[in-house]
Amino acid sequence: MPLLRLMSLLICLLLLASCNSTRLAYNNLGWLINWKVSDFIPLNSAQKTWLSEEVKAHQAWHCSTEIPRYRPMLANLQSTLATNELDADQLMNQIPQLEPAVDRLLLEVAPTMAELFKQLDETQLSALKANLTDQHQEMYKKFAAPDLATQAKERSERLEKRLDRWLGRLTEAQRARVALWSAEMEDQNRIWLDNRQHWQRQLLVTLEQRSTAEDFNDKIIQLLVERERYWTDDFIQRSEINTLAGAQMLADLVNMATDAQRTRMAEQFAKLDRDLQQMQCEPSSSQT
Repeated sequence: MPLLRLMSLLICLLLLASCNSTRLAYNNLGWLINWKVSDFIPLNSAQKTWLSEEVKAHQAWHCSTEIPRYRPMLANLQSTLATNELDADQLMNQIPQLEPAVDRLLLEVAPTMAELFKQLDETQLSALKANLTDQHQEMYKKFAAPDLATQAKERSERLEKRLDRWLGRLTEAQRARVALWSAEMEDQNRIWLDNRQHWQRQLLVTLEQRSTAEDFNDKIIQLLVERERYWTDDFIQRSEINTLAGAQMLADLVNMATDAQRTRMAEQFAKLDRDLQQMQCEPSSSQT
């Protein structure tokens, strides 16, 4: 599950290396789109063929336009993390550099998703509604139903797993700092799930108008790109608090890092940079 905005931006960028390095950013872009769609909507043959061609175009755009931006962003992030006595403000300053990359990707794929949604028949829309309901129930049972102590413990374990590739096994002091941060999140799981369900309800209301609303595509693009406009008040308030708490925690973890952990982190950055340099974009079908 997402942790908070800052950590999602920093850790997701770092974890590009987790799925065969930058293949997550390029080759797996198509897989991610198709997987997410097929996970919720049973597409017909024509829709699958159309979506496949759209995905190829998105992949070509992403590789030629976005991948070159990642090397300077990663270099800047690495330089920041190597700072002596790293503080939360230095990590917070990364947001304006990293967040636009997420927005550009969403803006690129949003028109395709809007067009796909417009093609849905009533059976497909019913399947989407049912699948979203089922997933919400499963996620609530997993993340929000356990008592707060269990939620905090499992949240800590998830973060430690995400950090393992970059720092290896955390020290006892680092694990204690993660546990303290996780306990401070309190009821964040429920707030996050309520916000997620709130956004989905607005999406479904919009989908009901797919055949009648002249501005249907614009509404879908707004839901996907200008997502903060559709957050609950509780989630907005907690996000502001959690962003700072996450930055403080990450800064502390880096400041506590051993020499071996810092070496491991530098090696991972170097490997990712090499992969980005070696990336070769495949031409889209329109270019062949």
